[in-house]
Amino acid sequence: MTTTYRIITDCLIQDFEVPADRVTPHATLDQLDLDSLSLVELSLIVEERLGLAAADIRQDITLAELAALAESTTAGQAAAGPAAAPGPQL
Repeated sequence: MTTTYRIITDCLIQDFEVPADRVTPHATLDQLDLDSLSLVELSLIVEERLGLAAADIRQDITLAELAALAESTTAGQAAAGPAAAPGPQL
């Protein structure tokens, strides 16, 4: 799997103490028994580490979908590049 997927799964296993054997690409956050507070905490961690907006994280999303979403968001931000600095126009 990708680095993004590994970051998400490591977070679930280490920070939320989800048993490693339950953390699979097709598992949803709901199936991992994350309560609403845990989902908010996970959203903040994923937003901080991967740049994915917290609103994109739902209980019915699979871990593979979450990783793909984070990767597409990151790729989109990289493709856009930094905004041009304001300055005099020639």
